[in-house]
Amino acid sequence: MNTAASTARQYPCDKCPLQGFAHLQPHQKDEIDFLSTFKTGELVADTGTTVLVEGANSAHLFTVLSGWGFRYKMLEDGRRQILNYVLPGDLIGLQGSLMREMSHSIEALSPMILCVFQRDKLPTLFAISQALLTTSHG
Repeated sequence: MNTAASTARQYPCDKCPLQGFAHLQPHQKDEIDFLSTFKTGELVADTGTTVLVEGANSAHLFTVLSGWGFRYKMLEDGRRQILNYVLPGDLIGLQGSLMREMSHSIEALSPMILCVFQRDKLPTLFAISQALLTTSHG
């Protein structure tokens, strides 16, 4: 099991591999510049790595840039119940922010690259995003 966090950006925000996904809204340059101020680095997780642990309170949120993972809960008898899968574009760790701790774990099903954001900056991100939306659509 190997994880490596890096402040070096393999994918600068303007070259984000998610930009070309048809099911995600494309961002304008000013939006990309804004979002890049919240990115703190990337996390590389090998297959089998537990990215987030049930009961933990992570200081980070992640966006899956590449790879697959799955959410699961540990059952009383020691088995795992898979809840769903995480794919590129998914935001993970938000539940831990809202509920103070994770009620499930996330494990890498393949090698994954995760974009890392500081969880405590989330309210600022939402407030500024809302202000920008109001200004541009108001």
